Amino acid sequence: MAGDTLQAELVKQSVALAFTVGGKVAEYLWAKVTRRFGDDPVALEKAVQRLLEKNPEAVRELRDLIDAELSNDRAKPQIPVSSPHFVDRVATWQQLRGATGTAVLSGPPGIGKTALAQHFAQHAATSYPDGALLLDLADFRDGPGMPLGRNRIKTAVLARLGVELIGASDEVLAAQYMTVLAPMRLLLVFDNAEGVEDLHGLVPSAPMSLVLALTAGPVDDFVFDFARQVPLGQLEPGSDRQLLEALCGIDVVQRDPQGAQDLLAHCDRFPAVLVAAAHLVRRRAGLVASPLRAVAEELRDGGSLGKVSQGFDEVFAGLPAESAELCRLLTVFPGPSFTLEAATAIAGRPEVLSGLADLRAQVLVTVDQDDRLRLGNQARQAVRRTGETSGIDDAFVRLVNFYRDWAVQADVEPRLWLYERDLPPDAAKAVFPGRPVDWLAAELPALRALARPAFERGLHVQLTQICGALEIVALNRGFHRELLEIEEQGALSAEAMQDHALLARIRSQRARLFSLMGEFDRAVPEFAHAEAALANVADPGSAVNRQLRASVSEFHGLFHREQGQFDESAQWFGAALEISRGLGEVGRRGRGLHARMLANVLLLRGGSEIRSLLAEADECVPPDRHRDRAQVRLVEAKLLISEGRPQQAVDRLHEAWRLANAAGSNQYDLEIAETLGDAEWRSTRPDTARQHWLGVWQRYSAAGHPAQARLYGKLLYGLR
Repeated sequence: MAGDTLQAELVKQSVALAFTVGGKVAEYLWAKVTRRFGDDPVALEKAVQRLLEKNPEAVRELRDLIDAELSNDRAKPQIPVSSPHFVDRVATWQQLRGATGTAVLSGPPGIGKTALAQHFAQHAATSYPDGALLLDLADFRDGPGMPLGRNRIKTAVLARLGVELIGASDEVLAAQYMTVLAPMRLLLVFDNAEGVEDLHGLVPSAPMSLVLALTAGPVDDFVFDFARQVPLGQLEPGSDRQLLEALCGIDVVQRDPQGAQDLLAHCDRFPAVLVAAAHLVRRRAGLVASPLRAVAEELRDGGSLGKVSQGFDEVFAGLPAESAELCRLLTVFPGPSFTLEAATAIAGRPEVLSGLADLRAQVLVTVDQDDRLRLGNQARQAVRRTGETSGIDDAFVRLVNFYRDWAVQADVEPRLWLYERDLPPDAAKAVFPGRPVDWLAAELPALRALARPAFERGLHVQLTQICGALEIVALNRGFHRELLEIEEQGALSAEAMQDHALLARIRSQRARLFSLMGEFDRAVPEFAHAEAALANVADPGSAVNRQLRASVSEFHGLFHREQGQFDESAQWFGAALEISRGLGEVGRRGRGLHARMLANVLLLRGGSEIRSLLAEADECVPPDRHRDRAQVRLVEAKLLISEGRPQQAVDRLHEAWRLANAAGSNQYDLEIAETLGDAEWRSTRPDTARQHWLGVWQRYSAAGHPAQARLYGKLLYGLR
């Protein structure tokens, strides 16, 4: 079948050359075919077909003549490269490499379609030995949307190929255009195509050539059976820095890594934006110490990128009305990325997919590697330049309410809740893709960006509700630094609400997080704020406020334990336990927690009631509280090690790990791993012990945590 196809193609090429160019091919056919066919190419085609079927040697002879004809007598046009700086686009090249037929390369203005076509032509020259041509269709029409001067285009193509016109009429020109191009292996690029109708009459029946149409218009305008769709989007991560280094100089970028990072964040991996920004950097070089940072600040404040900004304005103006409104409302999202559910909440309507598809087609909205959506900075600036702000405030409130609704529903752990738990009747129903705590953790960057504007707009109740829900992230996943930033705004909201109990909870939570991070000097003022708020609580003797007092005491105990101040820690944990014991069933969970915490610190300090405290803790843990029971097993393991029963300790630790995993918590991994190392050392397996300790030390060291010194000592000297 392949041989038949190639032979049929050889017949068409031979006849086309004989009728348009003449030369050696025509002489050969006239000599081999017994009668002349004048102006009847169909008859000649049939005769050549019969010749090749009867005489296989004629196939080789005719192929050699055609190759010689095309190589010697045809001009070989090339597409010049306008910019030497070109990065990335490997995936797109792979879609085009060796391609024939018709392909449509789509993307917004400035995304790099023309540059890609130029560089592709340079690298794919062997696939198209008859040359490459690029014609800007904008040069052949009187204005956007105006009809093309098709005859001028055909004449330009033939002239670039070195073919003399044989007639001026539309029919003769069209026939010559198609006939000359039919046998060629050519790359023919039509830039600025506005729709499929632009290609009518310009795509030759040339199966060995590639016609590449470049368009900034909707790709739907190019949907036809024989065209390959090749969308072009952002540069790949890292390629934007590579391009910036090429444009500005690698030394400039390396001297100001933070400025480079800030600038790249504003450029959205968009080639035209990077080129324009690099031009500003070069102009400011020598005038300011950090030109990269200076340009980043200009862009952050709405600075213009000239024609590039104008291009984004035109793209935004050309959007359908609903898509433009969606883009405008999405600017209320402070960043960095959002989900489809968040976009739906912002829009205030259930159907946003069509609008998002329009925005994505113009690379105003992009999709991150984790499938989250991102509104580009240049899209934000284009919206900003319109001055239109209607609906923005309502959209922001909808967004905050959405996060509040989902966050409260994600908080499934029983804890001391001083926050408002009731949701309004129209609250969004949360549908979590996995564990609710994982959703909360994934949304931390968005919530961190949302916290300050939520406070500034007076959404205090919603913000404190979000802070309350996020406590389970600290307990199960960590992310202490991110939580601290959110809780700072929550504390300000509690102050604005004059809710002293809530303020004491948030401030003491911040003290707890600082203690866990080893930043004790920052925990001290937080405790002072918490104690001052507790002193202003209206009814300190209520069950809820007594629980609050026990909780703050617990955090004081943690603060001292992390510093090795075990006497003070034991006093605070003991005070918390006494309060919890006095609360009866209401304080049962707190009683279990505080008994276990006190047992743990007494192991470090020394004490006689450790085993009874652990029994009390175990008794108070509900059957389904796997994380709490895992902590009890962990302290039991430490006790067994101190009693000289390391193998039993290993069994307890494995159980603790299983329980923690069942609860979806990873906050005790380091403590369990360190204790496993202790058990292995006491079991006279020092190499295995050091493997456990090394992993823990590496984690503490990377975080700059003070505990790294303790682990380093174990690595050097073992347990003493």
